[in-house]
Amino acid sequence: MKINSQLLQLTTILFISWLLTLPFGSNLLGISLGPLTIYPNLILTLILAPLGILSFKKWSKLEISILGFLFIWLLFAIFQGQKSGFLKEEIFDIRSLIMQFLVVVVLIGTYHSLGKQQFLKFTIIGFRCFLFILLSAGILEFLNGIHFAGTKTQELLELPVGNNFYAPMFIYDNQNDYLAYLIFIFLVLNLFDEKLRNNNYLHLLFSLVIFVFASYADSNFAKILSFGMIVLQLVILIYQQIQKKKVFDFLPYVVAFVLLTITVFTNSLFIGPKYENSANYRLNGVQIVNQEKGKMEVIEAKEKLSESEQSLVISYLDSVNSKSPEGSVNLRKNLILNGIDFIKTAPVFGLGPGGFALKIKRNEHKHFIHTHTSSHNFPIEIISEFGVFAWIYFAIILIVLVAISKLHKFISNAHKIAFLQLLIALPILWMMPSAYLYLSIHWLFLPLLLIQLLLIQEKSILNERKQ
Repeated sequence: MKINSQLLQLTTILFISWLLTLPFGSNLLGISLGPLTIYPNLILTLILAPLGILSFKKWSKLEISILGFLFIWLLFAIFQGQKSGFLKEEIFDIRSLIMQFLVVVVLIGTYHSLGKQQFLKFTIIGFRCFLFILLSAGILEFLNGIHFAGTKTQELLELPVGNNFYAPMFIYDNQNDYLAYLIFIFLVLNLFDEKLRNNNYLHLLFSLVIFVFASYADSNFAKILSFGMIVLQLVILIYQQIQKKKVFDFLPYVVAFVLLTITVFTNSLFIGPKYENSANYRLNGVQIVNQEKGKMEVIEAKEKLSESEQSLVISYLDSVNSKSPEGSVNLRKNLILNGIDFIKTAPVFGLGPGGFALKIKRNEHKHFIHTHTSSHNFPIEIISEFGVFAWIYFAIILIVLVAISKLHKFISNAHKIAFLQLLIALPILWMMPSAYLYLSIHWLFLPLLLIQLLLIQEKSILNERKQ
């Protein structure tokens, strides 16, 4: 009995430590050993996984089946990598599959070891801390433009100063990755944390902050998601007031909005370059440097060029921006088209780990994608590389969601909305980062979804016993 109590206490301490170090990954006290980096969260994962296996007898058939599938997927990827000598790109994806497997063992095993109440308590605390870290770092970066140094900050040195200099990145070295993490952690916490779920004003505030960050990052996907979250919360708040028959409490806000609208339409407005003719601003800040007899002279382009010359330069700049094959929309489209070609090449078992990047680097693709080697689309990424294993993975997600939907009467309306938000957001989140398999938010999704199913099933059993 004493041994079980000590083991439970150890598991609790390790799990709390694991959650608290989760946001930082290898950036927290990481020690590079060539192809492998050792860091606190990885060490805690390797300790917690065997402890999680101790609760294996409590696992359901579905959980065991999913774990078995993930293990077979990992073994097959290792086999595919071994055939070509474990190239760098293959090792990267194999490591991601190892972490995917271990994180499932950690979360499901710890859930059964600690029990529902303790697991929920520490998971909520852990994800609140995760969200706090992301928001705090994001606000500081937004206010002062200071970032953790990386590849992206090197790129910023070559760009004209703009809003993207103040878009948060945290340790992820990319604005889209940061926003994907922020939105995912926020929506997952919303699934588990009843207090957050029922606090619509706090939910609205978080959504507004995310929208501001997304606007500065110029991330269209994140802007769509956060704007949708804002609209949803406003609709919920208005509906709640109607239900409570407190519509008149909203009257001052309605009047304030009407007065603002009148002010907007009765005063002249300056429409900036984003919504007016941005071509008029093309030459702002463009300078011509002349050097004569050892003297440097810097002249504004508008002062040097005639009106006809200015028009020619503006037209050229516009054609470069609008017709460039390096534009974001063109690149994403071409990456998808290349991915579809790769899927046709190996439709059953895929190209193998790292296969998408390797095909691009070997110039075995039809459509121009500049220097990009990642798919920027998670379904394309894993279907092209792992074939049938990817299809089974998505089928498992669907099976779990169907199982949850069958228990809908045991789920509150607020909880249903939280599920709906995450499910609508997920396909968009899959397209935001350059790659998704290696992100810890990918490793977290399936086990957390399974735990949601376990929690709802337990609730349904308790309700049946009461009846």
